Order: sequence, then structure tokens, then C-alpha cells
Amino acid sequence: MANFPDDWNPLAVEQAKNELAIRNVSPEYQNKKVSVWKRYKEKKKIVTNKRKATERYYWDDFIFRLDEVIIEMLFDWDMKKDGYIKKHQQRKYTFAVIGLLVVVVYVFLKLKE
Repeated sequence: MANFPDDWNPLAVEQAKNELAIRNVSPEYQNKKVSVWKRYKEKKKIVTNKRKATERYYWDDFIFRLDEVIIEMLFDWDMKKDGYIKKHQQRKYTFAVIGLLVVVVYVFLKLKE
């Protein structure tokens, strides 16, 4: 907390600094811990981004979670920006197939008349 003051309440930061001084925690030790935390956070971010990029819809999602999938496909337009690359591609293909089916059914019904 004392090393990331922008993320915390100023009173809490001051209290954390006082507590570190009372416990005689050296600045070198604090910097060492902060660097370890930053590396851990970066690794976690990389793993999360890889997981997001490969996350996709499965067939059972369309069977068991149809309402959630439809709402997500229709209203979540920032999938690619949020890192869900595979889901974004699947949404594009799904809309293309649905559009093609609508056109085919429309043409079929018009030809039948």
C-alpha cells in the first residue's frame, strides 16, 4: 500500500508508511517485494490474456446457455477490444451464417409464390 499510493486512500497510505517504519522494514526490502509483486502481476496478466484470446463458444453453450449466449453476442460489441479474439471471430461467423440463412429462406419463399 505504501509503495502504490495512487491506488489507495491517502490516510491509509500514511498509516501503512507509519506501520512499516514502526516495524523497521527497510526500503530495499520494500522495493524487493514490490518488484516481485509486479512480476507476478505481469505473469498473471499474460496468462489471463492468453486464456481470453483462446476462449470460445462450445456447442453445449448454445444448448444449455442459449439466452446468455444470445445476449452476449448481441450486446457485447467490445469482445475483440477486451481480448476475446476467438469469441469475436465466432460471433462474426454466426451472424454471417444467420444472415445467409435469412436470405436463402426469403428467396425460397419468394420463388415458391
